[in-house]
Amino acid sequence: MSEVWSLKSEYQSRPQARGDAWVFRIERQGVFWGLLVDEQTRYKTRFEPGSESHEELDEWIVCLEGRYWVRVGSWSRTLAPGEIAVIPHGIAHDSGVATNLVGMHFLVMLFPKDHGILAGISPGGVSLPAGALSWFKGAFRFLRSSPNEMGLVPLSILPEFLRKVSQTQCLPSDASHPDAIVGEVIKLLEQPETPSLDLLAKHVGLTPTHLQRRFLAAIGSSPLQYARAWQLDRIAEELRGGSTLPLVDIATEYGFNDQKHFRVMFKRRFGVGPAAYRKNHPPE
Repeated sequence: MSEVWSLKSEYQSRPQARGDAWVFRIERQGVFWGLLVDEQTRYKTRFEPGSESHEELDEWIVCLEGRYWVRVGSWSRTLAPGEIAVIPHGIAHDSGVATNLVGMHFLVMLFPKDHGILAGISPGGVSLPAGALSWFKGAFRFLRSSPNEMGLVPLSILPEFLRKVSQTQCLPSDASHPDAIVGEVIKLLEQPETPSLDLLAKHVGLTPTHLQRRFLAAIGSSPLQYARAWQLDRIAEELRGGSTLPLVDIATEYGFNDQKHFRVMFKRRFGVGPAAYRKNHPPE
């Protein structure tokens, strides 16, 4: 019995980004198989961050032209052409087009976690093998011009290809950010005790108001909000890791001296309180 493929394609014009996107939803034997996004921006582009998490989908971000910044946990990198960010399902990440003078071209590929492509693989980045960058460009160019079953022939091997690529040596984190000053502030914020806005501004040579605006434009949150999110993520990581310390001690270690406020903030970020989170994530 031959396999039955179906493809729903959607073309999106994005005037605000002076770019275009082709979105392809693919089904195999009537079952959702994957979502492929081919996106381009033209002319000079400014860094635009965003945060996402896909509970049921493994994700790959492939840089084809320009630069694309991705941050997953403590790993971050400004991807160059031919580099991929590997993001297993359920893991939150920040990403965005880095500042480019001539535009940007990147792919986002999403596959259900049931495919098992990223089973046992940690988030991070890998490089495409030699020749694969041209292959990706050609395959998606063909898919855009001929969105039908025949156009899926080269794409049907993607799961196995991505599985093998994702198992290669992880690219090092460059711990950078497209905005160098924002990157420096992030380093200062990622610690248990949050520096004051005045201290941060003095360190990078800006006024507190200017720094607040610049950080908000780049990250989408204030420095304090970023620091709190980082601290909560570290606490959640400790709970998932099986820490037996009392919650009050863990919270105090990360600067939460008001336990009621800590519980409210934790629940707002993770959907449940810290005690329930610990219960739902017993150590492996």
